[in-house]
Amino acid sequence: MLYPVVGVPLVGTDLYSRYMQYKYIRCLERAGAKVQLLAPDRMGGVGAGEALGAESLESVIELCAGFLFPGGPDIWPALYGQEALPECGKPDRIRDAFELPLLRAALEAKKPLFCVCRGMQLLNVALGGTLLQDIKPKQECEHWDFWHRATATHAVELDPDSLLSHLLGTSSTTVNSIHHQAVDDLGKGLWVAADSPDGFPEALELEEYPFCLGVQWHPEHMAAKTPAQRRLFEAFVKACREQETP
Repeated sequence: MLYPVVGVPLVGTDLYSRYMQYKYIRCLERAGAKVQLLAPDRMGGVGAGEALGAESLESVIELCAGFLFPGGPDIWPALYGQEALPECGKPDRIRDAFELPLLRAALEAKKPLFCVCRGMQLLNVALGGTLLQDIKPKQECEHWDFWHRATATHAVELDPDSLLSHLLGTSSTTVNSIHHQAVDDLGKGLWVAADSPDGFPEALELEEYPFCLGVQWHPEHMAAKTPAQRRLFEAFVKACREQETP
């Protein structure tokens, strides 16, 4: 398929959310994908605490060659077996209930996955991992710099054997950062492909999986000025295209 369909959960409908969503759409379309936004009301009217129906999941998995899971609010801590701390942000229970079963179904179908910020954390939770609800007491470098999101905030070290290192062509790089939580215990099969100077996971990959990349930073904001970050979208879309090729 020349233009593979990539499913992207809807970030929101307000002006700010639409701006954030547009960044993902632009990067995916420039990489050669056709974007299908996925909203709960298009999949059976999912509400807070509800799960997606098997029929709805099956149809979306069949429609999309791959899935990008975008950034957003904190994940409900009960989903990874914890009580919410005061520092934890307010979760979007509708997004949680919508995206978690969708991600698990995509994993089961071995669809190419690109998971950004919250998306990487959701990937970890989907595979049984946990999160640090607030990294501020342990951080040693800046991890929240929204106003400079198009440029680098801190360095990351890449595992030289990782897909990420291969795509970026380096064993170290600098990235932007807009998060206050981080991956803690790793989910089954995941391994750390990059970490920050203060030891927080900055990228995850999944063993024995066709294409699964999670990054804690936001390449969609850096792509316009940093060509290397575009390669992540290009590699993901290429994997989606190959998924659709007979």
